[in-house]
Amino acid sequence: MSRGDSVSQPRFRILVTDTLADSGLDLLRRQSDVVLDYRPGLAGPELHREIAAADAIVTRSGTAVTDELLSHATQLRVVGRAGVGLDNVDVEAATRRGILVINAPTANILSATEHTMAMMLALCRNVPAADASVRLGEWKRAKFMGTELSGKTLGIIGLGRIGSRVAERARSFGMRIIAYDPYIATFAFERAGAEEVTFDTLLSESDFVTVHTPLTEETRGMIRAAEIGKMKPGVMFVNCARGGIYDENDLAAALHEGQVAGAAVDVYVEEPPTADHPLLNAPNLVLTPHIGANTWEAQDRVAVQTAEMVVEALRGSIFVSAVNLPFEGVAESGVRALINLAEKVGSFAGQIIRGAVEEIALELWGVEEKHASILAVGAVKGILDPVLSESINYVNALAVAQQRGIQCSTTVHETLVDYAHLVTLRVRSDAEEMRVSGTLFGEKNARIVDVNAFQVEFRPAGHLLYMVNHDVPGVVGKVGTILGDREINIAEYNLARASEKGVAMAIVTVDSPLDEGTLAFLRSFKEMRDVRQIRL
Repeated sequence: MSRGDSVSQPRFRILVTDTLADSGLDLLRRQSDVVLDYRPGLAGPELHREIAAADAIVTRSGTAVTDELLSHATQLRVVGRAGVGLDNVDVEAATRRGILVINAPTANILSATEHTMAMMLALCRNVPAADASVRLGEWKRAKFMGTELSGKTLGIIGLGRIGSRVAERARSFGMRIIAYDPYIATFAFERAGAEEVTFDTLLSESDFVTVHTPLTEETRGMIRAAEIGKMKPGVMFVNCARGGIYDENDLAAALHEGQVAGAAVDVYVEEPPTADHPLLNAPNLVLTPHIGANTWEAQDRVAVQTAEMVVEALRGSIFVSAVNLPFEGVAESGVRALINLAEKVGSFAGQIIRGAVEEIALELWGVEEKHASILAVGAVKGILDPVLSESINYVNALAVAQQRGIQCSTTVHETLVDYAHLVTLRVRSDAEEMRVSGTLFGEKNARIVDVNAFQVEFRPAGHLLYMVNHDVPGVVGKVGTILGDREINIAEYNLARASEKGVAMAIVTVDSPLDEGTLAFLRSFKEMRDVRQIRL
């Protein structure tokens, strides 16, 4: 029967254009409402023709899902990327067309964890160099004197899903575990068996340092010559996370100088590294070609997770590992705007609050009880996205919050307020508490209307400056002059006063982000109490 026949069950055509593990293919073949079209290597005009009839496409890295390709996909609803990276998928183009983009961000956790341990062991026991020596016909045992992990201190930067698992395995080797992660609560450190320390303490006390953070503006270049200089002489360094977290030139120099006794690296700023890359000629270095996820088990998990989520998304589920806004399946016209509002309110609060978030409380007015859970997920996702933007989505936001010891609650109020809908988020960290409220004007126009008792109204979108200052004359003029001198255009300048006498707040929407020098200059004004840059 035809697809539109009301008697028959809908059948979804899934086009697979890259090799996929049999476990994922078998799962798709078992679905009664799926027609599998397995065409690895499909390209050119034939790909354009076949994608026009597909409801979903599943690929790895072999097919470039471009804007041009998607222009042929007249009925496509889902792009499934069987892996973590999305370099070959134009997410923005898919989002514009209402196509959900799904990946498998958790499939390689165990593989990356074990590769980290393998790199650490290979490094401290000279395994690659010893292997090469024997193959050359040598027998120089004294040349390969190693060091034990037992009794050493391992410093973990980033105690998330991989970092916490590395801690667990390193403890079994008899290592002392210390960790730095400003975005998780003390409870998570205790559960991982790691001592919570400052960044400088980690650098100065660690015999081994391993990083397990996403690459963000905050983590880019966080290990440079200055940080290496604070480490113990003879420290060992491991990076199986992302290239760019450490400065490759500074690491190479430290290896040559002996400040760093050895390093093990799986990821690079430019992949593959060029022939003149500084690390290729550095001593005491173990290099691998970004193979942290290259295990049969991880590839099986990638295939199964991707297949499962593509099918669920086609069936209308919103709770899939989508990297763009997963609104597919939410039928009510106003709910999508409310979800977006909750996420924007969360993102604003997450970028403002200082310290590790410990509690998130969402209060809702004018929202049906059945929609409360998805709005709560949106708010939590918004809070965590600024620091974990590579892995947080609607399927794992609450689980990640729970893992980090964050308490989450949602309350739906029956009494009415001054707005038809009101989303209020109260966030508590180990340093402070804050409150942010947002509403909708009309059906879709989101506005934030309260920030820590400042009655304000602004659109939560674009590049924003958040400033709290002493309420004295001249501040607005100074800010406008500084931004004007640097050719930064002001789109909106929203002012508010708090009940606290003499304190004012401004939310300034600008057309382009400010550099660190401009931010530092604004913070130097004696009238300023706080200046932060926000991207919504």
